[in-house]
Amino acid sequence: MHFVLIATHDPEVCPTANATTRDLLLKTAPDMPNLAQKTGVDIVAGPFVNREHTIVAVVQSDKVENVDRFLMEARLPHWNRVRVLPSLTMEEGLAEVQAQTPIF
Repeated sequence: MHFVLIATHDPEVCPTANATTRDLLLKTAPDMPNLAQKTGVDIVAGPFVNREHTIVAVVQSDKVENVDRFLMEARLPHWNRVRVLPSLTMEEGLAEVQAQTPIF
């Protein structure tokens, strides 16, 4: 299953402004691919960062528990609010729409 990860943080803890967060990010970011593999997560896209203090990534895993473990080992929740959105590919979403009966 695919999961869209949306992590947001306040400017005060942004790695561009906060030395502690910066050190943590510089320490953990290079190891993210290994952490993902170790926890049973495949990184499909991202992480992408922007000036809105938001990080977006798409990952794939058999279990949401693996995604949670990946986030904790990557330490993203230490300085972000992280939303984990179970998601379908477009093809899967279209098949689901076609299988449902419209209500209007």
